Amino acid sequence: MRIWVKVIREEKVCENVIVEVECLSTFSGITQAFMDGAEALKLPSPVITRTKAQTFFDFNTVRFRPGDFVESVNLDILEYEICKD
Repeated sequence: MRIWVKVIREEKVCENVIVEVECLSTFSGITQAFMDGAEALKLPSPVITRTKAQTFFDFNTVRFRPGDFVESVNLDILEYEICKD
């Protein structure tokens, strides 16, 4: 399965990457996918809550804003979306 990870600044996609993931059926699998996506874009990992993971599981997309990071980030939104094959 693949996830499309996008960095959005001023309503424009500035950076993006598609990440191959193994498991999205568990919280730990979703957490690992989010960490892999952030790492691929050389960003710190966002704080991943069960609510964010459940939103991703239910709607196949989730957005993180700068307040969802412990470290400072230069983005408006970090969005994860499941790629349909």
